[in-house]
Amino acid sequence: NAHRSYGMSPKKEHEVSRMSGYIDQLLCPGSTDTLNHVVDVGSGQGYLSRALQNLGFHVLALDSNEIQTSGAERWKAKEAARRQKQFKRGNDAQSLPDSQHHCNDPLFQSHVATSVPSASIASKNIIHSRTGSLTHQTICINPRTLESSIHDWLLSGEDNQIAGCTNMIGDLLVDRTERRTPEDKPVPVMMVALHACGSLTPDVLRVFLSNYRRPSAPGIRIWTAQALVVVGCCYNLMASEDFPLSRSLRERVPVATLPLSSRHLAAQIPSQWLRNETSARETSLAIRKVVFRALLQPVLQKIGALEASANHTATSSSYDVEELRGVGQTPENMRLGKLPDAAYKDWETFLDRATSKIGVRLDQIATQLPVYIHDKRRRMQLESALSVLHLLRCIMGPLIESLILLDRHEWIREELSRSSETQESSPMDVELVNLFDQATGSGRNVAIVIKPCEWPNMI
Repeated sequence: NAHRSYGMSPKKEHEVSRMSGYIDQLLCPGSTDTLNHVVDVGSGQGYLSRALQNLGFHVLALDSNEIQTSGAERWKAKEAARRQKQFKRGNDAQSLPDSQHHCNDPLFQSHVATSVPSASIASKNIIHSRTGSLTHQTICINPRTLESSIHDWLLSGEDNQIAGCTNMIGDLLVDRTERRTPEDKPVPVMMVALHACGSLTPDVLRVFLSNYRRPSAPGIRIWTAQALVVVGCCYNLMASEDFPLSRSLRERVPVATLPLSSRHLAAQIPSQWLRNETSARETSLAIRKVVFRALLQPVLQKIGALEASANHTATSSSYDVEELRGVGQTPENMRLGKLPDAAYKDWETFLDRATSKIGVRLDQIATQLPVYIHDKRRRMQLESALSVLHLLRCIMGPLIESLILLDRHEWIREELSRSSETQESSPMDVELVNLFDQATGSGRNVAIVIKPCEWPNMI
């Protein structure tokens, strides 16, 4: 398909199509007259950003990785070139908004209008069209920089140049509107994120709630948080303060906590392990990797202790072992690092590859090795037991993810309720929406949605 040639895998195509379609349908009749601005946090290669721009939104796409932003700029330029080529062929009229033409490409739907690339403005490349705009920025994303980036974007007038222009001559805009000032009426903004990694999801939620609590009078804030659709991922990268968030869990005795090993499990999707032969093979290999590396731990620890003694340095006992245990992040495991899949063909191959990589000869520490290292019968018993243990732990994965999501849902509900009691704010709903089909490979498929109560429910 044409859109896949523009960088999207079938999985990404599914996610972008579902999420942009959901956002398009979420807006209640008449809301598009006021909500024209979207901030895509952690935008990556810009697939969702371009889809939303083509739906008529002015989009600010933020990412912390300049390589990702540069990639998004390249895809954007290719898209613009393709459209220009279509225009020259006389096919561009089919994609004008008034034709109501629906094509299969999620990036080129009924609201797509002709667009051409413009000159760079303050090192930010923008695509101009009759119905939307796209601005890319690379920043270190945290609540402070996210808030200020949105503020500066709206004050710069980069989006308003397009919205207010009445004519274009080449890349030059004619009859631009004036830039906004802090005294203007606050601009409604929707915040979105497709697989916001680690603490990025809680940070986006913090910015939304902070803005929502602020008075909306002109001169106090230039933008107002009107809606949010965020799908998180990589729970193992969350900061410790990101769970629990809700008073319901923080006030429990003892306080609910999730060690790093538990947060790793939240990524598991047991229901999809056997969906086809490929998934079954990948699952079998993944389990074998965990079991083999677990069997190797006594060897790694012994090597670490011997080397530390020889060098008079601290061993892994000086680390927070409880946090590092079971997640492959002890100093010894970091030294071993990642091995190719072929190294896990069988135990003998794995043992040879692992010891070769760390530069150790087992015959030098033979008397200190566990019996199972060279006793096949004993090792097979341990392999079986460890496989069952790992499977039982993985089955808990969806429960752990549900706990994280429900904690965030309850926290948002508490904050929204507290804000509505102290000021005149539009009442908001918060929902958890099953947005993607996990069978496509989209493991993290639940979106946190915040919207005005009068907007339709899309669950």
